[in-house]
Amino acid sequence: MPAKTSRAQNLGKYRTKSAKRASQSRSSGNVEKVLSLIRTHPGIRPSELNRLLNVQQSDGLRNTLIKRGLIRKKKDGNAMRYYLV
Repeated sequence: MPAKTSRAQNLGKYRTKSAKRASQSRSSGNVEKVLSLIRTHPGIRPSELNRLLNVQQSDGLRNTLIKRGLIRKKKDGNAMRYYLV
């Protein structure tokens, strides 16, 4: 006979799913913001991007967009600059 699950266990399962959805919607919003900023400021530097997004770092998000083929980075002297593909 299967073990009964408590109501608290079931609620915990739903909280996890909704937290994941909230996180995904936030990250997709940040993706759109990054793409929009790069579109309006081609050649933007990471520090400028972080300042405009009001985050300390955005390297994970930028790397994801590069892997998806949506943006590219180009070295300009000591600076790294980002452009839409």
